[in-house]
Amino acid sequence: MTTPTRQDDDARATDLTTMREVATCFVQHRSPQILLLGAAAIVAIRLVYGAFTVTDAVVVVLTIVLTGPVEWFLHLFLLHAPDDSYRMRRLGTGTGHREHHLDPSHVGWLLLAGRDAFTFQLMIAAFTAAWLALPLQLLGQPVLAPYLTGVATSWLVLLHYEWVHLLVHTRYRVRNRYYRRLTTNHRLHHFRNEHHWLGVTSNLGDRLLGTYPASKSDVPLSDTARSLS
Repeated sequence: MTTPTRQDDDARATDLTTMREVATCFVQHRSPQILLLGAAAIVAIRLVYGAFTVTDAVVVVLTIVLTGPVEWFLHLFLLHAPDDSYRMRRLGTGTGHREHHLDPSHVGWLLLAGRDAFTFQLMIAAFTAAWLALPLQLLGQPVLAPYLTGVATSWLVLLHYEWVHLLVHTRYRVRNRYYRRLTTNHRLHHFRNEHHWLGVTSNLGDRLLGTYPASKSDVPLSDTARSLS
């Protein structure tokens, strides 16, 4: 089976109505394949390395808690970068995301490109080392095992992000209350106001940073929710 490329992929999320169809679409695309392979590999390495400790548990909890604020920051400052910003002109961080807002159901722009998924894995590995290694050294704790735990958790979080982002754009009726809320919020982000509901898998960033209104009626209907211009 040939894996669809980002540009010529004709798959539409709105054509997916069952969990089986969503899962099949998910595993046929390059980004989930790369993320699944990477997550499986790093989890296997961590399991071989040694037993889990309280430090590992703390790293897992901190990583999950940080997910919401990190998603919020990346979504706002990279994916929604202004046209005249360095981020857009030189790095092109929001190019694919603008295509996604113009056509939210187009799976080729909804999921990450394969190269971007791999790049994010490398960035996450570096970011995990940056925030974790020094505190562990200062506390006199082993570094490698908790670091592997942190990378494994973060890569699984990214895989979960891709899954949720696909799921919330389909016509499958999610039964779980938490995922129903994520679905509602993300659709409001796309079709009501792009400056709110920036979280995809977590609402914590929105709640902490003032972009989670008490009611959708508190937020005006935006003329630029599709174009981001």
